[in-house]
Amino acid sequence: MAAPDHLNVLERTLIDRLRDGTYNTTAGIGSGSAWDTADITVFGQFPTTDQTKYPCIVTEMLANGIQEQFMGQKLTFGGSAKVGELYGVAFRLHIAVDRDSTITVESEPYKERRLLNYLMINGANVVMDCDFSSTTTEMVERQFSGFQDVGYNPESEIWAAMATLILVFKNDR
Repeated sequence: MAAPDHLNVLERTLIDRLRDGTYNTTAGIGSGSAWDTADITVFGQFPTTDQTKYPCIVTEMLANGIQEQFMGQKLTFGGSAKVGELYGVAFRLHIAVDRDSTITVESEPYKERRLLNYLMINGANVVMDCDFSSTTTEMVERQFSGFQDVGYNPESEIWAAMATLILVFKNDR
């Protein structure tokens, strides 16, 4: 039997949650949605210039590797002992908004820098609340750096920001 495909499962779940904008509400009771799937385009890799549609979020896998290895490589999953280690994967999330981008939030049009601010806080909510429980991957930790390099490029008329997300999970084989 092949080892579980944890990296693709985590990446796909993250992209799907960013596409539909879902996050948990107060005390994890219920859920909300920051945007509709038609509002934001989410790319699993950098698109070509002619494929780019704004506003967008690009997920870029930066690195992955062993986070921590235990004596004898022994891990316990659901009460059974297996061979494995804690494994980490890092993603960079890029948010970009052009001059024509607009999302209606509570009957109010959000554009430009206001839209970028909205996408940053709600993008953070989505990735921090991303639920991996329906997968076979057992999450151990997540670290979110917050958004950096927030700015505007006057030549391309694009507002942008990026953040790093690290996910640590039990990798068994």
